[in-house]
Amino acid sequence: MTWEFYLIFSIVILILLYLYVAMQIAIIVVLPKVKGINQTIEEESLRDSSLVIYLENNKTSEYDIISRYGYKIRVYELFNVKTDKYVVISHGYTYSHLGSIKYAKMMTKLGYNVILYDHRYHGNSGGKNTTLGYYEKNDLYDLISHIYKEKGKDIYLGTYGESMGSATVLLEQAIDERVKFVISDSGFKDLAVLVKRKIIDKKLPSWLFFPAVNLFAWAITKAKITKVKPINAIKNTKIPILFVHGKNDDFISYGDSIEMYETYHGEKMIYIGEELASHARTYYYDKEKYFEVLKEFNDRYLL
Repeated sequence: MTWEFYLIFSIVILILLYLYVAMQIAIIVVLPKVKGINQTIEEESLRDSSLVIYLENNKTSEYDIISRYGYKIRVYELFNVKTDKYVVISHGYTYSHLGSIKYAKMMTKLGYNVILYDHRYHGNSGGKNTTLGYYEKNDLYDLISHIYKEKGKDIYLGTYGESMGSATVLLEQAIDERVKFVISDSGFKDLAVLVKRKIIDKKLPSWLFFPAVNLFAWAITKAKITKVKPINAIKNTKIPILFVHGKNDDFISYGDSIEMYETYHGEKMIYIGEELASHARTYYYDKEKYFEVLKEFNDRYLL
């Protein structure tokens, strides 16, 4: 065998290794291991034993709607307030609606009826993969359409999202004039930037691996990572937005929320939890302060 053969063989092996690594990263992004309902119940109970009990005592109905893509979306309603004010809460990546109870409890206290749901590929919903907002925004739009159909066109409705749920609500409001306000907790500004950060965390060059990761993610989901840009979705928005983030967030930089806040031209507030507040844990860092901020936002900007 000649040296040319060994050179070609080595190049082929390197290319295959490159594609394999990129494919595995894409799978981690769009086909992650998600936590089942029982696991999220257990985790929420450990953080605050009152939350799961609160959901059990206040849930008024549970049902499925069918996504425009053909899978079911499981919905949980907490309609215990005589009001026309509603908020739909979107949970985070690899979790379930159980992670939204803490927000539901505060919003109920502020006089809102609450709708929780499981994203596609999460909890009790269907769907073969997750797209971190690309398709999820349309699922949310369809859920909001269902609520308006059931409750009437004159209701006052906002959305509230955590992490992936933040991206979902920020993307959805850009295509839905019915949404009156948004609360974003631990949100990322741009999914492509986030994925590149994760590639770098693996000690790999993002410029080399991201194009293949993006291609594999598209092959699996037919969704474009580069189109999931919450920071672009708020460019032409004027509704009130509250940005919340923890300073100790090692999954999504709190700088993302600061940048979105600074570039947003509508009515806005921001709350950055201090050093001990990690990803999607700002509420647990200081529950009283979080509620004070939420109440101030509600009293200042909302109906």
